[in-house]
Amino acid sequence: IDSVVPAAPDEGYDIHRVIERVADAGSVFELQPEFGAEVVTAFARVDGRPVGIVANQPARRAGAIFPDAAAKAAEFVWKCDAFSVPLLYLCDTPGFMAGSRVEKEGILEEGKKMIYATSAATVPKQCVVVRKAYGAGIYAMSGPAYDTESTIALPSGEIAIMGPEAAINAVYANKLDGIDDPEERAERERELREEYREDIDAHRMASEVVIDDIVPPSDLRAELAARFAFYESVEKQRPDKKHGTVL
Repeated sequence: IDSVVPAAPDEGYDIHRVIERVADAGSVFELQPEFGAEVVTAFARVDGRPVGIVANQPARRAGAIFPDAAAKAAEFVWKCDAFSVPLLYLCDTPGFMAGSRVEKEGILEEGKKMIYATSAATVPKQCVVVRKAYGAGIYAMSGPAYDTESTIALPSGEIAIMGPEAAINAVYANKLDGIDDPEERAERERELREEYREDIDAHRMASEVVIDDIVPPSDLRAELAARFAFYESVEKQRPDKKHGTVL
């Protein structure tokens, strides 16, 4: 995994290569690979145990979640929950795609279904922040807000409302516009990006117990296998009515 995931958060890569290194050899069975390809949904085994994998695909439109991808993910999560298949989320997304076009295509409706399916699922869930978890993407990908059994991150992981570049432009645009010297402005932008990146770094999130652990890429498979084995014997008290209704 060390050689697969680029250090730069805006550089693409194929998430299938990560899945192949986490799952047992020859066990991955992907569903609907050509539909909503920004999210990969697949059944697999990890150390012999069946799991359902929901993974963002940075090789397709930077891993942003589009309506078709959200709909596919929601249906897959419901399927896994119905048949008691534990879920593994591999998160590397800038969040849900925004804009008038995707709004017409139903991003609000389909995105709501994906978040609802994730939050309502009662099977063991693990979330791995592979690189970036921005915006509502962290909720759709079963981040720490939704009673996930564990949220762990690779050292490259970041959790934030938005990426550093977008955040700096949104928060400090007026101050930066007031700097006439191009070199001085570029230097100030760099400083602000570094400060922001320190705030959203996985190590800080772990120190504040927002996430449970930071795992070296080479240890990820063993860590996930051990956690899934442990969660098999954990019992949780659930309400009598397991699921509500998506309106």
